[in-house]
Amino acid sequence: MARLTISDLHGYLLDERSTGSLCEIPATLYEETAAEIESLRVQVTSIKDPFSEGVQSLIKERESLREFLRGIYAARTKKIIDMASAAANGEEIDRNSLRMMVEGERALYNVILESCTSCRKALLEGKQIIEVTAYNYAAPEVPAAAEASPAAVVNPADEEEFEAESSGIPYESEASRAENAPDPYRVVAIRSKLSEFQDLNGRIYSLSPGDVVSLPSSMADILCKDNKALSIRIR
Repeated sequence: MARLTISDLHGYLLDERSTGSLCEIPATLYEETAAEIESLRVQVTSIKDPFSEGVQSLIKERESLREFLRGIYAARTKKIIDMASAAANGEEIDRNSLRMMVEGERALYNVILESCTSCRKALLEGKQIIEVTAYNYAAPEVPAAAEASPAAVVNPADEEEFEAESSGIPYESEASRAENAPDPYRVVAIRSKLSEFQDLNGRIYSLSPGDVVSLPSSMADILCKDNKALSIRIR
């Protein structure tokens, strides 16, 4: 099976936004994309120069995958929530959309449907609410990127470089929990004009001499070593 590409995800997102019903997506779209994002992360952290064109290209690709996946998730879950609410109120729903749900989405639908149905009975019919919090659903394990790319070597210290922003995916993997850890950043004063670049979290910088900015330690170290920035200690 061919790997999912940015173009594929873009197409799925456009389809979801152009219709009111769920569109067909691969059953393992979320898991495959998460594995590709993790693989790119490993590739980035295995390259010593975070300012190189190769690293910047990988970061942009990774961020594009993340953004398109978030968009697909947001568009589809809105439809799923609306469908579950309508079904709980006795309205007719699109049966074809039910078949378009992947496993995790169907679990979300069932949780919302039963919660809404329980609440409706309690408020309108005086029946006891049945507490429904979540189904026992866990996303399939994503193969470790190190297994997919045997040549890639990850420095454990680099693991702390990744974003604290939530992934926006309906489950939290070990990789996303690692990414949500606090970043080791350093404050530096820029001494030279720098070309626009992204850090490992996808943040974009356009810096000029005199700017004071907080950068990931790996990037700050390189700039200071090349005399393009001066480290600032904040007491």
